[in-house]
Amino acid sequence: MITILLACYNGKEYLPAQLDSILTQNTQAAFSVLIRDDGSTDGSWEVLEDYAGRYPERITLLPKTQPTGSAKGNFFALLDAVGEKELCRPGDYLMFSDQDDVWLPDKVERTLALMEQTQGSPAVPALVHGNLKVVDKDLKVLNPSFFAFQGISPQRCSLTNLLVQNCITGCTMMINQPLFALADKTPPECAMHDWWLGLLAACFGKIGYTIEPLMLYRQHGDNSVGAKDIRDLSFYTHKLSQKEQIQKNYREMFAQAEFLCREYEDKLSDQQKEILQAWYTIPKLGRFGKARRILQYGFTKNTWLRTLGQFFSI
Repeated sequence: MITILLACYNGKEYLPAQLDSILTQNTQAAFSVLIRDDGSTDGSWEVLEDYAGRYPERITLLPKTQPTGSAKGNFFALLDAVGEKELCRPGDYLMFSDQDDVWLPDKVERTLALMEQTQGSPAVPALVHGNLKVVDKDLKVLNPSFFAFQGISPQRCSLTNLLVQNCITGCTMMINQPLFALADKTPPECAMHDWWLGLLAACFGKIGYTIEPLMLYRQHGDNSVGAKDIRDLSFYTHKLSQKEQIQKNYREMFAQAEFLCREYEDKLSDQQKEILQAWYTIPKLGRFGKARRILQYGFTKNTWLRTLGQFFSI
């Protein structure tokens, strides 16, 4: 069984297209959709109730609870619900959905095939993800490759690489039951749910990816994260103008690494613990010490401009 976790907040305008693209998947695999709304005020709840009423065998809408206030909080709450409802047993899988995209008709089938190829054995923790087509609010293609658009290198998925830069887009992600079982501890501070799951997979299992697009990633004014063209100068000027946000991001990156090292100490190898400690203790070093540590352990990003920016941000 595949359970698709859909996190919603004020997504009324685009929810029907997203849900329809999931419900009409061309697959023989059994799947269901678990939805959590994070306190929408735009009528999203009524749309979700309508779909849950029309497709009771496919859709489960969680009762209203205290809003988490963030996309990552919403997804972590969904993961908690999966555990409480025992929806991910051996042989089961989880997928993740935003509220405003459109899945290509064979997304589930292709992602499942990639998972089976990547994990090898169902007992091995595994995560797979893929590319996306970037589209505007009317689904006109802006770029056929999200990886190229954002300058993402999906092959950079070692622990060292993932500590400094996430290459996994959550809405294309599938995880298996062994990885879900490992994710029973949620760090108080972390960047995003997909990043955290990626770190666990890098430490204890396997990560697979496809460069072929699995879905349409809709760009519009209300995106929680959004995508920006790496070739555009505004990509870098925007980054420079977000000093406080960048510093917050790095605090979360160091915090999730420290949490991983502490809470999973008995499962980590000595080398993994050394890498984690080398990363999260960087803020204690002086400017020269930070630069030396980054180069010594290869804590570099996938472009020299991003790495240069990191030198001045940490």
